[in-house]
Amino acid sequence: MAAEDVEAMLVMTSAFVEQEEALHEVRREVYDKLVEEAWRIAMRTRHYLTTQCLDTPSDSAWIMLYTHGSDINFLNATSLTRCDPSYYLKLLRYI
Repeated sequence: MAAEDVEAMLVMTSAFVEQEEALHEVRREVYDKLVEEAWRIAMRTRHYLTTQCLDTPSDSAWIMLYTHGSDINFLNATSLTRCDPSYYLKLLRYI
């Protein structure tokens, strides 16, 4: 009778372990779905810039750097110098 009890315990233990593994997988899937849904909500409710938030082109940081900054600051920000002819060619694309 003890051998039958041991076999019954082994069967119950293996069933319990299988149930725990299946439950772990289901919990993981639910967690993944919750994270995915939270990401989708975050992407839908992102904040967008409006035109009221933007500076006028004459007050933009680039123009201020160009007009009032030194060559060292300008070089650090853009890797270009004002004396470089290629700078003016690149600048013409945006004018």
